Amino acid sequence: MAKQFAKLEQILQDHPITPETDAAFLYHLKKALLLALKEQGQLNAMQCRVACDRLARQQRSSTRPVPGEWV
Repeated sequence: MAKQFAKLEQILQDHPITPETDAAFLYHLKKALLLALKEQGQLNAMQCRVACDRLARQQRSSTRPVPGEWV
């Protein structure tokens, strides 16, 4: 059996996740996926940096800023 990295304990405030209602969550989820791909060797450092920069630009161009991110 593969090593377990994470486990879902419970779901709080269960609701549909959409770009309009949860832009910050989706941004951080996408960024975490990119960083995980880099850590696994699926992306090199340059590919990850370019993808993260593109993701940040997309977020900045949206109507809702991401808390804690550079503007």
